[in-house]
Amino acid sequence: MLRGIALVLALGTASCSRSFYRQSADRETYPIIAERVVSSAYGIGRTEVDPAANSRLADPFSPDHPPKPPDDAAAGLWMARPGKFRGARDWLVDGQTDRIEPVGWEEALGLEPSGKLKLTQDKAFEIALNNSREYQTSLENVYLSALSLTLNRFEFDSRWFGRNALTYTQIGLDSPGSQTLDRTSTLGFNRNLAAGGQLMVDFANSFVWEFSGGTNRATGNLAVSLVQPLLRNFGRKVRLENLTQAERDTLYAVRDYARFRKQFWSSISVDGGGYLSLLLLQQSVRNARANLKSQEENYKLSLELLKGNKKSPVEVDTIFQGLLSARQSVLNAEISLQEALDGYKLQLGLPPRIQVELDDTFLQQFILVDPVLEKLQDDLLAFSRERNAELGNAPSRESLLKNTTRLLELGDQVTPALKMAENDLQKWKADIDRPNKATDDAEQTERVRVAFRQQTEAMEPQEKALASLMNRVKLSQKRLNDANREDFWRTLAAETMKLNAILDTAIAAQTQARIYLIRLPDVQVEETSAVAQAKENRLDLQNRQAQVTDSWRKVTVAANQLQADFNLTASGNLLSDPNTKNPLNFSSDVSRFTLGVQFDSPLNRLAERNAYRTSLITYQRSRRSYMQLSDQIEQQIRSDIRFLRLQRISFEIARQSLIAAARQLENEQLLLMAPVQAQGALTGDATLRKLRALDQLLSARDQLAGSFIRYEQQRIRLLLNLEALQLDGRGFPSNASPQSGDIGPSDGRNGPAPSNPNPAAPQQP
Repeated sequence: MLRGIALVLALGTASCSRSFYRQSADRETYPIIAERVVSSAYGIGRTEVDPAANSRLADPFSPDHPPKPPDDAAAGLWMARPGKFRGARDWLVDGQTDRIEPVGWEEALGLEPSGKLKLTQDKAFEIALNNSREYQTSLENVYLSALSLTLNRFEFDSRWFGRNALTYTQIGLDSPGSQTLDRTSTLGFNRNLAAGGQLMVDFANSFVWEFSGGTNRATGNLAVSLVQPLLRNFGRKVRLENLTQAERDTLYAVRDYARFRKQFWSSISVDGGGYLSLLLLQQSVRNARANLKSQEENYKLSLELLKGNKKSPVEVDTIFQGLLSARQSVLNAEISLQEALDGYKLQLGLPPRIQVELDDTFLQQFILVDPVLEKLQDDLLAFSRERNAELGNAPSRESLLKNTTRLLELGDQVTPALKMAENDLQKWKADIDRPNKATDDAEQTERVRVAFRQQTEAMEPQEKALASLMNRVKLSQKRLNDANREDFWRTLAAETMKLNAILDTAIAAQTQARIYLIRLPDVQVEETSAVAQAKENRLDLQNRQAQVTDSWRKVTVAANQLQADFNLTASGNLLSDPNTKNPLNFSSDVSRFTLGVQFDSPLNRLAERNAYRTSLITYQRSRRSYMQLSDQIEQQIRSDIRFLRLQRISFEIARQSLIAAARQLENEQLLLMAPVQAQGALTGDATLRKLRALDQLLSARDQLAGSFIRYEQQRIRLLLNLEALQLDGRGFPSNASPQSGDIGPSDGRNGPAPSNPNPAAPQQP
């Protein structure tokens, strides 16, 4: 008997550890998720719900016995004394910790020695995969859906039970009295049948020791019962409905998550608030700083001209006002970037305190003037300002000789500047000479060719003009004496202006070449086939279509509940012979068998009637919901194609606007620096025109970068709406933008074949 008691206790405690049940749930749940990935389009990558050890979301402690986390002081009072009772004292049996976040997770970010986090587009997404709370929650939702299914499946398994009871009974308080010890053991199982029946098998045996009489007895009882509905709740359609729905819901969860992964990549890397949007804000900061630099140069020039009475105080005040406005624009742009960066860090799962530096390789295409040329232009403008400051007071011969040497040094630097511009013109020519596509605009193509010829023709005489200028300056330098200092100064100022003009020609050529070399990814989409592909491949539409069948199925299930209850019952009870002590010695004389039917008329079915009518309406709603999403997808594709075309046109307009703004500023700069103006012909209108030109150039630069990035965002949006974006196991894109011939119905609902490893990277057509 004691051995039996020990065995029961051992069985009752052997499999009760927390880790056993956690691991058991994982072993059953992960294969269910894997079963649902029946197509590469449903790929969801990592399914392990526990975050990586280097993630901010990781928990370094035992998952089954976590220590007590830090508690809120006020709320802790009600844990120590809930209501009028003293709270439990053993809450700290697993220890306690003073932190909710793991220690040292920042080390996995790969911070620079300066403490900054340098982000590329890919690294930002990698960090988000590891630390994003939204991503982790979505993955857990898939796991929880599959975990719920395990319970629905278990409903149709044999659910075993085993019980043991040991009871001591004494009748009467005085000796001898009656004293008995009764041990009853039960073993059996319940099982639900697919057609609606319920089967229960139960074997019980009892051993009784009677101490007062010194006797004992043993009995056995094998009970089998079956209840099988024949009308209401009968059939696989009805009985398997919950299991069927749970199986399908898990598939829906996997497909929802597969689509979420694509949208998540887009939100981190491309969409508004994503990496490209941050780069656009960073470009706005650069443009604002470039404008501020130009405003500062303009202000310095105006101060020099004011000294020579060549500008009025009113004009200088106007220019200073423009300078202050430019400073405010820089501050506004920097604040906008910092605010967006803080929001982006939250998307990645990082605290805003982390200092971030964006990799700006993507923006290199928007550097329209080489920094070397910009530096040379600044030096020449500074040299020119110094010469204007000498107006009416020619410097000494020694100073003029020194200035001439400096001008010759600057002239020597213009030669490689011309080479840089010529190299960009050659790249432009190679781009122009590429074969035309059917989608190319003939008028626009001709305009580009005309612009190239103009810049090429403007550059052709510059090397000779530079060589001639350098020879004239050297010859004038040899003839310089005290008597011709004033004439030499005027010659020096004039030659400086001409050198400026040569450099400006090179910068203009380089600027136009680089502007025209910025090309949008080529996307050719035919609307009809694109809509067909989207409707065939969209995972959310597949779910919505399946849900129509779900609601249709539930009409039959609800209708079944309107019927009468008519059940077949059967039971058997095998009892052991009471005259023996063998619990397995069953006797037919004392055993019982029953067979019967139960009927309950459908006189009260109001609730069932309402449920049935609701199911009919729900089915019609689901049909409409499917049609609505199908129409919305069609609208999305048509809209995406229209706006993609619009963004391409907007980009071309922005390109032309930037070219025009650069030309206008160059023209106003030349007018302000012209000799006739230096001699007193400056007007307030010229000052205002230059300020307007600077503002227009800033706006045009912002518009060009903005148009490019908006086109890229629209392109990725089209990929998402087509369900054409494919991800690898990590979650990174594995295919390019839709190219000619790629858009159309596909086999297996897998979308277009992969081609480019990074769809966010612009592809040169």
